[in-house]
Amino acid sequence: MYHTHRASRRSLDQRRAAIMAATAVAVLLAAACAPSSTPQATADAQDEQEEQAGAAEVDEDFDLDELIAAAREEGSVTVYDGTGKIEQMAAEFQATYDIDATGIKLDSSEIAEKMTREAEAGNVTADVALISDVPSVSEQLFPQGVAENWIPPDVADLVPGSMLDPLIVITDPSLYTYNTEVHDTCPVGNVWALTDPELVEPGGFVFQDPLGQPDYADWWTEMSLHGDEQLRQSYEDLYGEPLETEEDSAAHEWIKRLAQNGPLLTKSSEEASEAVGAPGQSDPPMGLMSSAKFRNNDDKGYVLGVCEDMAPWVGFAKPKAIVMASGTSSPNAAKLFIHYAMTAEGIKPQVDDGKLSSNPEVPASEEDPSGAAERADKIFFFDNATVSENWANRQAMHDFWRVHRR
Repeated sequence: MYHTHRASRRSLDQRRAAIMAATAVAVLLAAACAPSSTPQATADAQDEQEEQAGAAEVDEDFDLDELIAAAREEGSVTVYDGTGKIEQMAAEFQATYDIDATGIKLDSSEIAEKMTREAEAGNVTADVALISDVPSVSEQLFPQGVAENWIPPDVADLVPGSMLDPLIVITDPSLYTYNTEVHDTCPVGNVWALTDPELVEPGGFVFQDPLGQPDYADWWTEMSLHGDEQLRQSYEDLYGEPLETEEDSAAHEWIKRLAQNGPLLTKSSEEASEAVGAPGQSDPPMGLMSSAKFRNNDDKGYVLGVCEDMAPWVGFAKPKAIVMASGTSSPNAAKLFIHYAMTAEGIKPQVDDGKLSSNPEVPASEEDPSGAAERADKIFFFDNATVSENWANRQAMHDFWRVHRR
């Protein structure tokens, strides 16, 4: 049954009771992927999750041993991802299953473009892709028939419903950060302080240029849709009075004020980590960077610390999808790799960097230097039910930033 491109399937409609139970896990994922303060814990989000789960499909006849045997007959699998950890994952997959595996690091935009060109040329190289630009998956790759969603049946009832279409493999936290050599604790404890020149002077906050990546625009849209109440409360907590704004949301007001306060912008999260964490500084800035950069404390002697009391969130976590190329000549090996990536063994190299698996049965890593999982209840998570809004609002968010950038 695994020798055909598509195995027989049945709709998840018959499994909705289990999926709805799985959505409750979103409230309990303090160590994995969704805190109670995020939109995944609301009743409306649960309805959206059920609708998305009903749209996804899984194989009816699934046997892991048969899948492994069929994958070995195909002989190889190639995987794209935005992190160099994919090379380690591919090597460990090969050692586990005796199937040739190649991991190739590419940016999300490069992955989408390359997969599209390969599909158009009928010369598919990548069998699987892990893509952090989830809106491009839902709004481009799926509709164009470039990629398809395959959900391992033995995790379908575990992953929260809003993370099934497309299947989310991990969420990637970015955390507010300070220099522990200069400061005993984070200099400020409220995101609104970053917008106030009397509390954080211009140039006192650094992060990756939001125009260089779609992540920030999507984050801003998500906050405008799902974080308004928390942002307004944090403003009132800091200033003792309600927020008054003529902008569309509290998030828009925060973005405007942040842009006007002149933050330092870098080309990468790596550069931000150096600006904040390099030792020997007298007045280092605060920053926002990927949890993976905390490994620089050991690798490069940096002194990065998490602003663990920052309100209303200590950072945000962007989702990463895992998909199968529609024209793959190794569909069974592709499925086996997707299954592998949803396990603790398979995703460990990324979890070690602070990434959080969407599978709640995958434990947090003791090797994560950022401690992201321990702070998951304070991280802002995306609600993937509104992925189309993220896609539609990117240009508007970028333009809004440009207009107010000091």
